[in-house]
Amino acid sequence: MMSGDWIHEYFDDTYRRLFLDTVDPARTVQQVRQILMLCPLLPKAVILDVGCGLGRHSLVLARLGFRVTGVDMNPDYVARCQEQARLEGLDARFVTADSRTMTLSLEADLTLSLWSSFGYFGESAGDELVLKNMAKHTKTKGLVFVDVENRDYIIRHFVAEEWHEVGDELIAERRKLDIARGAVITRRIVEGPSGKHEYRRTLRMYTVSEMDTMITLSGLRSVQWYGDYDGSRLGPESKRMIVVAKR
Repeated sequence: MMSGDWIHEYFDDTYRRLFLDTVDPARTVQQVRQILMLCPLLPKAVILDVGCGLGRHSLVLARLGFRVTGVDMNPDYVARCQEQARLEGLDARFVTADSRTMTLSLEADLTLSLWSSFGYFGESAGDELVLKNMAKHTKTKGLVFVDVENRDYIIRHFVAEEWHEVGDELIAERRKLDIARGAVITRRIVEGPSGKHEYRRTLRMYTVSEMDTMITLSGLRSVQWYGDYDGSRLGPESKRMIVVAKR
């Protein structure tokens, strides 16, 4: 069993500034195009983005004319999404909610969990609940798209320690690979003009068979596995593990 208590502290303003705000917008647009190639949708389709962060995918999808709802546990992230949608006049709403317990008045044509927004709780402590809740909010014959890091690739190319700089801040990470739990435990230290801040993260990484079992228990069936957004075949050298499942 894993605890998700670290989530509220980990995804804070520092994470937003150093990681979310630094993503190239062109990369997001390309990923959205690739998602829509793998999961074709009719105009005005309903999309649910679970763990939407700053809404980088949600907002692009809304600009394309889809009816989008984004959900995140961080109210500051959600408020920023809401303001951007308001400024652009987009058909998008953003809700602060826990993906394990969210109750929304929608049935999505496509439900998304992107950029390793899945695996925070462990199977019995919540990841199964997340999938079941995603399925519950997806209409019959609708699709669920889950993108996580590929466990096989991480094990083969595990990096125990690394550091880099962003502006005048130093980011150092020390990671532990717990094979028995199927988890990567990360200790991150951010040091800069505002002082020193320490974060810890535990991310459960699933095998294909483990993920497929949870998908089935959630009332879904996996229809396709990919090694990246470009639709490449999933293999041990794939950096991503993407599954498209059907309700």
